[in-house]
Amino acid sequence: MEDTTAKKTTNSFTKKKSFKLIEGKFEPAEAADVLFSILHDKIRFHNVQRLSIKERFNGDTSYSEGRLKDLKKSKKKIAKLIVEARDNGYNVEINSIIEMILTK
Repeated sequence: MEDTTAKKTTNSFTKKKSFKLIEGKFEPAEAADVLFSILHDKIRFHNVQRLSIKERFNGDTSYSEGRLKDLKKSKKKIAKLIVEARDNGYNVEINSIIEMILTK
């Protein structure tokens, strides 16, 4: 799925595209692999950002710290659902769309 919209006004520009990143039914172990790999990368990204901001600029890391907290909460909730799916013989359906918006 790729959806594109663009809008121009006198001094501004907006372009939006959507991409279907994940779509399908998965066994619980497969769903865990897919979701935890994404979460792991996001957590690593924010850890690196936080360290970089602290070391290079001695700046405000509250955004990355907040995102880390949210991502870790999500990871626990996802783990709980994966265990529930596994224990009850369920499959896990995952649908993920990424929206990118370019603005000027």
